[in-house]
Amino acid sequence: MKLRIALVCAALVALALPIVASAGSPTDRATGGGQVLIGTRGGAGDTIAFTAQDREDNPGQVQYIDRTEEGQTKYHGRVACLMVMDNMAYIGGSWDNQGAGDFNLYVEDNGQGANAAGADMIFIDETADNPTCDFDEPDDEDQLDLARGNTQVYDADGGEQEAAQETAGLSFLGL
Repeated sequence: MKLRIALVCAALVALALPIVASAGSPTDRATGGGQVLIGTRGGAGDTIAFTAQDREDNPGQVQYIDRTEEGQTKYHGRVACLMVMDNMAYIGGSWDNQGAGDFNLYVEDNGQGANAAGADMIFIDETADNPTCDFDEPDDEDQLDLARGNTQVYDADGGEQEAAQETAGLSFLGL
């Protein structure tokens, strides 16, 4: 009986280690999913699910279902880049669909539950010109509330890199 309890405890610890390790990961990342409710047509809105990580091997994927009055188009794409700044993530990539082209995805993580500063925001350009993360933050009216879902953006350096660069610039100026 003691052996069985020890094995169960060991298994639980082994399962928990990857979760703990990723919490303090030195890698920027963004994950999430949900629906964007558009117009008054009722029913399900556009649906998105994504995972993006700042690494060379398997940087992530995006699944997007664009719903219109005429029907729906399903897209699946591979992430090519991720740029994280505080609670915002810029994601670029290419669709796997034949001839579908590239996408740009912008997400803004505004917190969870009672700590939220508002709804998480999302913007997708499913017909972007190129799969880079060097695109401007979308205008406020173009960003949509992410409903029935959540995003999580993790800035590995917590904005410290930006602050360090500003400090270095001030030192250079003799301030």
